[in-house]
Amino acid sequence: MPDRNCHEVQAVRYGTLQTTQSELYYRHESYGEPDAELEMAYYFWLLRRGAETIVVDCGFDPEVGARRGRTCLWAPLDALRALGVEPADVSTVVLTHLHYDHIGNLAAFPSATLIVPRLELEFWTSPMAARFHYASHVEAGEIAHVAAAAADGRVRLIDGSEEIVDGVTAVTVGGHSPGQQVIVVQASAGEVVLASDAAHFCDELELERPFAVLHDLAQMYAGYDLLKLHARGGATVVPGHDPDVARRFKPVATAGAGSAVHIG
Repeated sequence: MPDRNCHEVQAVRYGTLQTTQSELYYRHESYGEPDAELEMAYYFWLLRRGAETIVVDCGFDPEVGARRGRTCLWAPLDALRALGVEPADVSTVVLTHLHYDHIGNLAAFPSATLIVPRLELEFWTSPMAARFHYASHVEAGEIAHVAAAAADGRVRLIDGSEEIVDGVTAVTVGGHSPGQQVIVVQASAGEVVLASDAAHFCDELELERPFAVLHDLAQMYAGYDLLKLHARGGATVVPGHDPDVARRFKPVATAGAGSAVHIG
């Protein structure tokens, strides 16, 4: 009999950005290497078990992405429907952190409970978050939407490490954003760890080269340590923005240049 705690994990690639290593890696010049082009992919994730679907992040709003120079390959809400998920029917949306490319379509989930790291909500609704180098990574209206959901009792705040449902655990690591969390999932093929932006790329994790957008450098390094610990234990660690994820795993759906793949 299948383990009732196991989830199918899907990564949905919906956007892209053509950029350079010097733009994306913190103090890239310190490595003494020439700059190089780098592609950044944008994903959200689905955890499926029977009739239940948990959405992990929900991508950027296509209009916001275009304003910020990102290319939307497949509108996130269209991708969900193509995968048989009607957004209004989703009961749980896990938000790994509150940057614009992870919470841009929340209005499409009016009945969902939002799983949010407490540190994220506290920081992004504080006066400090209005400072330019923080505020440039979020959309004020999207933060207000999360705050309103909290006021309505639709937000479950996560501290430290906490099991969301059987077989799915959220772990707050910080680093990239004050309350950045990773999601540890028990899948039929073994443990899958959705790093989200605790590690954007495989090289970032393997070479320990911090991402340019960071809140706490020491916490970012500690997050790498945690992800590597899971990997040494046999887990499949999935970086949050590496285009290779969409190539390494078995496809389950495509639309134009967008795609969804089966992780575990």
